[in-house]
Amino acid sequence: MRLETFWTPFIWAHNIRTGCKWVAGYTMASCVVLITFTCHMLNGGESSQLYSPLFETDVRYSMKTFGGIFITYFLLLIIFSILLLVGLHRGTRGFMLPWMSFFGLGILFQCVFGLWLIGGYYIYLDCVMYAFIIWIWMGYNIYCWLCVHSQYMVIAEMQSPNIILLYP
Repeated sequence: MRLETFWTPFIWAHNIRTGCKWVAGYTMASCVVLITFTCHMLNGGESSQLYSPLFETDVRYSMKTFGGIFITYFLLLIIFSILLLVGLHRGTRGFMLPWMSFFGLGILFQCVFGLWLIGGYYIYLDCVMYAFIIWIWMGYNIYCWLCVHSQYMVIAEMQSPNIILLYP
């Protein structure tokens, strides 16, 4: 599937190149918010909500480990978003691959986390709503990933050699 334009309720772009720039900005902004939220939980903030990925962690031991993993992931995703912008500017699709793989990993985490919420806490109706909201956000992230993938395919098509055999 290849997109031609990028349209969301928040952002509308005529082409996917501009959409990829918006996606990189969205990724960096959401990573900053999620790093702040994770640091808040690590400093003793509220982490007892079911929708929090750090809900089942122990405050003294495992929360520090998993919080550090999340913060490292988000920092790497910010770096890869900058690489995505550099790849768009230069027309180098290799710079887009780290973002695509790390963002895809985040999408996979959202899918599994929603399934874990429903499977682990199926007796609470709130979990179904939380999982549904997480999956709506996952759907938006899949659309953003498809925008970057479409631009990746455009660059790949532009860089493919056109060999024409000329017979004498």
